[in-house]
This record gives sequence, structure tokens and C-alpha cells, in this order.
Amino acid sequence: MHVIAQCMLKSDGDIVDFTRDHQPAVIAIDAPLGLPLGLCCLEESCSCKPLAQMKGRLCERELSRLGIPCYYTTKRSIIKKMVYRRIQLKDELTKLGHEVIEVYPYASKVRLFGRLPPKTTTKNRRALQERLHGLMVQTPYPVEELLSHDVLDAVLAAYTARLYARGATQAVGCPGDSFIHIPPSPYDRI
Repeated sequence: MHVIAQCMLKSDGDIVDFTRDHQPAVIAIDAPLGLPLGLCCLEESCSCKPLAQMKGRLCERELSRLGIPCYYTTKRSIIKKMVYRRIQLKDELTKLGHEVIEVYPYASKVRLFGRLPPKTTTKNRRALQERLHGLMVQTPYPVEELLSHDVLDAVLAAYTARLYARGATQAVGCPGDSFIHIPPSPYDRI
């Protein structure tokens, strides 16, 4: 398995066209790809209610139990439009025969490298990129080209998809409520 192309795609149409042209084995999306069980939408005006008394999806609560904080998908979410857009994109890609998984790059980073400093500074982005170069040689060495925060997240997502394709990820969550795929615990790799 290898990286066949690297590019920035801006629209969902561009993403669909890219997948038609390149036929990736797995597509990893860094966004919620499902709603909490019981919800038909994220609109506060709608009477639908989550089945669980706790907020968010089970996969998000499981990440928290693993010590990996994340945003919860709720009716008060500030990313409703993005959630709807990504669910729609997942559905479209799935209809075209692609395997689509949800990933969370921060969880992948924690599982692969431990708690690194935030990638908001050049020094910290460089440190993360050096580690990623060791896992995926297609990632440029930071001296050659320092990647942005978003591109580093994309590399983490791609690497998680690679692990998933090899059967080497852990799925947190449950059917119907979504799964987030993360690398195995470092203790599982010993």
C-alpha cells in the first residue's frame, strides 16, 4: 500500500472526482460521520432526542474514557454544517463502492506518539512531521518542506486508513452510532 497522490481538494465534487480517478482502498474522513442514536438531525428546534442520557456519540465517550478528549456531537454543536456535509459525502462515496471510515487525527497522534505538544508552533509541527516521515516516507522531511497543521492532520488520517486496511486499528463506538478508527494502544503493539 502506498500514497498515490497528494493534493488539496476544496469541494465535495473534487473529492468524489478524485476517488473515481484513483480508487483508494479506504477513505478516511476527519469529521463525525453519524449522529448519536435517536437523533434524526442536530437542530435544536427538532423534537428528536438521543437515546443515551449522556451527551455525544458512544465513540466520543469511549475516546474520553481512553483519556483522549474530543468534541461531542450534540444539538449544540458549532460544526453542524460540517457534520451534515461529511455524512452526505460519506453516503455518496459509499454508494460509489468506496469504504469510508471516520478517524480523529488527534487520537491517532496520541496513540502513535504519546502526548506531543500542540502542533500550533513551527517547532512542534516539525517534531510531529519528523515522526510521521518515519512512518510514511512519502511525508517530506521537515527541513525540505514544513507541512501545515491541516496537512499534518491529513497525513495522520491517511496513516490511520493504511493501518485500517491492514486490519490494524481499533474501532471505538458501536454500529448505528458510528465508529472512530484509531491505531491500537502502544501496549497492544509490544
